[in-house]
Amino acid sequence: MDCDRRRRALLLGGAAGMLATRLPQAFAQADGGLKDAYVPRTKHALLIGNRVYANNKDIPPAHKNVADVRETLEFLEFKVSSHTDLDATAMRAAITSFGAMIRDIAENTQAGSLAVVFYFCGHGFQSDGQNYLVPAGIDPTSEGALKQSLKLMDEVLAMLPRRYPGLSVALIDACRTDPTFKKGADDLNQISAPEGTMVFFATRAGRPALAPIDPNRNTFFTEAVCDTLSKSNGVTPLDDLFQIAASNCQRKVKDLFDKAKINWLPQYPEVTGNLRGKFVIRNRDLEINRQRRRQQAISPLGGGSAEEDRWIEIRKAIKPREVVRLCEVFLKTFPDGEYTQTAQATLDGARLAADSQRAAGLSSDAIDTSIGNEDYRDDLVKAVRGDKDAAHRIAIMYREGNGGMRVNPRRVEIWLKFSAELGNGIASWQLSEYYSSTGMVGEAARYERRAVDLGYRPPPRLSNRGY
Repeated sequence: MDCDRRRRALLLGGAAGMLATRLPQAFAQADGGLKDAYVPRTKHALLIGNRVYANNKDIPPAHKNVADVRETLEFLEFKVSSHTDLDATAMRAAITSFGAMIRDIAENTQAGSLAVVFYFCGHGFQSDGQNYLVPAGIDPTSEGALKQSLKLMDEVLAMLPRRYPGLSVALIDACRTDPTFKKGADDLNQISAPEGTMVFFATRAGRPALAPIDPNRNTFFTEAVCDTLSKSNGVTPLDDLFQIAASNCQRKVKDLFDKAKINWLPQYPEVTGNLRGKFVIRNRDLEINRQRRRQQAISPLGGGSAEEDRWIEIRKAIKPREVVRLCEVFLKTFPDGEYTQTAQATLDGARLAADSQRAAGLSSDAIDTSIGNEDYRDDLVKAVRGDKDAAHRIAIMYREGNGGMRVNPRRVEIWLKFSAELGNGIASWQLSEYYSSTGMVGEAARYERRAVDLGYRPPPRLSNRGY
């Protein structure tokens, strides 16, 4: 990490200073190809890194992780509070105090103008459908760990603001395995993020997060997050950046496994979100750079640049295969453009969506922007770009008759299948229950098995198919 070098590379000298005086005090919604993206100006973060644990279960990189995440977020102009090796009492106190401060700030900010980040590095596990964060000094495999650890949903995410649209991000660099001291209990362990929240886990449900044993190195997840955020040009939305970081993390771990001839599924980080609109994180220098680039790229005949016009065309596309085609052409035409990074993330998501659409039997007629309310249309755009949670929310809209949609059991089934194919274990389990109730035993077993593969473990009392 060389934050000073990055800052020097972004400074634009006297001309930049003159331009900066013309920028609004609060970054408003971005313009051009990102016209509906929010650019928060009030940014706060709480970081906790627990290295010291009982019974030689220390996590050596935890302190370096916190230091590097702090440096990265401060570069992006977050006000950061960081802590290391907090016991249960201190950890709860830090989160409660931070949550109270943020809620007070949220009362006086406009929608979309506040960004909040919570980062945790330490041991974690899952039990009874809950994700737990383990305070310092505890053996995470002991029976006492369950009582002393913090519930992610109830004691962390519940402390973050519910301003909507808003942006609350939880970065969880911890294992999501079951330490086996509560055998037989229900273990439904994928989560649905609360409104205005994005949770970025270091690993999928039911799997460990990997870390070097060297205190001078980062964990693989945190290294990927810091590297991706520090290289952002201030245009790529945050959810796309996290997808890029997830892919980079998986690729690095897989390379290490291949070199060591380890035949085991590599770590793959998982993002689950429930946001409205896109959120872009910038600092003042990145904002100035964007303004300058846009001024240089504006066509003398009026309108935006050729790159921006192409990007707007992609944003309007609503069918996965069309998005794939447009992104492929875009990346060949503008290999080093302003939107190249987010175009690649969009392409990856649209390819997954195209494959999943085919597997789920989702017809083009079911992808309709002329119906529903704004929430439905926002989720539709995200779903056709590979967002498993947005696809699941559409299924729920059809099931419950909200989002401006009429109840439609057939559409519920199809959108659950689409969401399951995209990787949503909750949707896969709900689909298996539906097929079980209708006597389609084979399909029920298939999607129950997929739910398990995705880390969403069915209750033992209901799982009787031998896996």
